[in-house]
Amino acid sequence: MKPVKDVIYTVLDTLSLIYFFDYFTFSLTSICVYNTIGAALHLHQWRLFRWIFTTYIFYRIGLFTWHRYRVQNKLRKKQDDVIEKHGRLNEKLKATEDPKISAETISKMSIADLRELILSKRVSTVDVVDAYQRRALELYRRVPGCISELVFDADVYAILADSALGSEDKSHLTPLHGIPISLQEVFPVRGFDHTMGYTVMTGKPAENDCLFVEALRDAGAIPLLLTNVKQNAFGFKSENPIFGHTAHPTHPGRACISGDGALLLCGGTPLSFGADMIGSPRLCAAFCGLMSFKPTTGRMTQRGLDLPINLPRALGIIPTPIGRTVGSLADAFRTLWTPAMFNKDTTLCALPFDEDKYKSGSKTPMKVGYYTGIEKLMPVSPAVERVMSEVKSHLINLGHEVIEFTLPEPDRAYRLIISLLASTLAPGALRLIYRRGHSDVISDYRQRALHLFYALPTFLKKIVCEWRSSEIRKDYPVSALAVQALACTKSYADLECEADEYMKIFYDKWNDEEIDCLVCPVSPIPAPLEDASFDVVNSVLLFTSLFNLVGCPAGTLSMGRVEKLDIEITSEAGDNVKVNKMFIDQMRGSEGLPIGIQVVGKPWNDEVALGLMKSLASVQKS
Repeated sequence: MKPVKDVIYTVLDTLSLIYFFDYFTFSLTSICVYNTIGAALHLHQWRLFRWIFTTYIFYRIGLFTWHRYRVQNKLRKKQDDVIEKHGRLNEKLKATEDPKISAETISKMSIADLRELILSKRVSTVDVVDAYQRRALELYRRVPGCISELVFDADVYAILADSALGSEDKSHLTPLHGIPISLQEVFPVRGFDHTMGYTVMTGKPAENDCLFVEALRDAGAIPLLLTNVKQNAFGFKSENPIFGHTAHPTHPGRACISGDGALLLCGGTPLSFGADMIGSPRLCAAFCGLMSFKPTTGRMTQRGLDLPINLPRALGIIPTPIGRTVGSLADAFRTLWTPAMFNKDTTLCALPFDEDKYKSGSKTPMKVGYYTGIEKLMPVSPAVERVMSEVKSHLINLGHEVIEFTLPEPDRAYRLIISLLASTLAPGALRLIYRRGHSDVISDYRQRALHLFYALPTFLKKIVCEWRSSEIRKDYPVSALAVQALACTKSYADLECEADEYMKIFYDKWNDEEIDCLVCPVSPIPAPLEDASFDVVNSVLLFTSLFNLVGCPAGTLSMGRVEKLDIEITSEAGDNVKVNKMFIDQMRGSEGLPIGIQVVGKPWNDEVALGLMKSLASVQKS
């Protein structure tokens, strides 16, 4: 199978390079190119031009081969560098005899347990870091693909954290003081590459921490690991050519989005931070049975991210914690929402963590909006519908008033989201991969096909999209919206104005219903297959990306698992409807997979939504 993929990649690479060179250098129409080639190859009087043309073709092939060699060489160098670093860490840990705490023991401990150990000085922060480093090396061999790199200066920050424990007054210590954490490889960490899975970005270590990482370190947290990320923004498979493929920790073949889920489930970190653009950390948590919370846009700094591809302001990357408990997520926000971070980024809303709101969210009866499927666009599978029905009963038993909520114009919102992404990702990806990266190594051939589509002239894109969307509109309306949006010709400024208009419509609806929180599915299905089709991807992203567009705080937690009966009910529905067939395909072999829900709050009321998550989590645990 591998050679076939390589051939496909090479053909697409060659076509892309020749297309770009010809289109932007000569600006020839297809008819002119055809006639010129015919003249060069067949007419006697054009022998000189035929020689020039043949030389040009060989030159382009040679140049492409040379660039390809350099890219592959760069990739090998990066991979060798990572292995060499792991070897150095292994030698360092071998020198530590009789560790005070074992890797197995620490992998089962919560943040609260770790904090108690460190504050009581039964173990030092250095001991904790050593134990997690041992665990990381075990997982690197046993669960390859979840860890990108090990942060070597963690030992230095562990020593600094221990020195801060020497004072009598410990009130200044944050909840994450001395706690090792992991970060997605997207965040710039001083001395390390942040590649987003692209080989072209290797060998360019960040000169400084981004402000988010700096704030964590200033608060006493210790970035210990960088986790793997997917290269394809419109896919679910956590894979890139540098660090490999991350398998789902309990159901191989299912999507886990990034390395965070596998790392947390295997006890490699007590808390991880992901980058939420259209819902990736929430989906990662939901698919792996964990918890995550995307805060209100404007409460977490984005300064210093320095991404290789620009992203729309309305869908900017939001640092988002992923953990095993709601308490660990709350600790993350208690640590970060402090004057120290607000003073360094004056664009943030200076709201510290509100303990009163957090308590009221978990104890005070509220008016909660509720929906399952998205009307006229996407129903949910029987398993998700069952869990949502159970959640509704839990909410009523907790004393909340539950009302049906209908999303306003969800089709318009999703079309706008994809249009915003296409307006920035398309030129950014082409510039990074084909201009700066000389046709970088791509892990998914479908990504190359999408890049080839991006490169088409606008009028051709519109023709292709109109044809394709009309073909699938009846069976897959969400995918039809996405296809239409890929050919959007509106300016970025117009799209942002439209995003502001939609936000007004959404919040008018929210205020009319007078709800405090909204509870809904995080996905219409449990963890999909890794190589899910375009239709499945859009069906899932519809449920998470909307809350990035409107800037709502949104958290996810697991409230059930797929049962055998769910699969049987799905199969009995028949495959005469395309959506039912999709459910049948995705539910096959899904028994035991976690089913997540979303809890959404009003902007700046993150603590209320977190409190509601806490009360639901306690019900689920009991």
